[in-house]
Amino acid sequence: VTHDSFFGTASYGYLPPNIIVFLEARFVLLSRELTKMAPKKKKVIRKKSSIPMTPFDYNPPNVFELGVKPYLYVKCKICCTALPHLNFEWPAVPTDLTLSAIKEAIVKRHGGSLPKLTLFKGVVHPEHSLARLSDSTTLKDLGCEGVFMGGPDVVLPTITFYYDFTAACFDDPIAAVEPDTLASRHDISVKLYRKLTAPPAQTVMQRHAAPPAPTPPVPISTSGRVNNK
Repeated sequence: VTHDSFFGTASYGYLPPNIIVFLEARFVLLSRELTKMAPKKKKVIRKKSSIPMTPFDYNPPNVFELGVKPYLYVKCKICCTALPHLNFEWPAVPTDLTLSAIKEAIVKRHGGSLPKLTLFKGVVHPEHSLARLSDSTTLKDLGCEGVFMGGPDVVLPTITFYYDFTAACFDDPIAAVEPDTLASRHDISVKLYRKLTAPPAQTVMQRHAAPPAPTPPVPISTSGRVNNK
């Protein structure tokens, strides 16, 4: 129903003006109510099309696959055949460690040079001697298989070296004699001993030790009195 069809021009002549105004107002209200009561159309939300993707899984390459050769480590024990209290160990050393480094550590441990130092691997036996090998020989060259230190729970394999050396020898027989400290006849202090052994003190001691000079006889008179003349 429209405004023109409901309020025709011909019908205005039959109705009073106030009625026409009232009816027009009612028509406006009814049209608003009908508009509110009309069902609203829901907006259709279209989902964006998504391409199915597989879950991302990344496995980093191993260091060996990249061409990197990490150091392999072992636990090294170094023991002396004659003096066990000089034994020592390294908790972790690379397999590239040379025999010269081991010998240098042994010499520093003894505090000086060691003539004819000989190393043995595992057992003190001529067949296990390393004397014929050069100082540039590494633990890897000796067959020591190390382990890559990739975590705190890694247990390193243990390799043991024994060493022996010849005692120093001198041509001079006096240098080979062991020092022997003479015991003092009297338990006296060094200061008093020096004082008594000094030349002036010895002269005084000789004077006191000399026997007393003989005294001449005193003549006695016939009267029994001593003659002082």
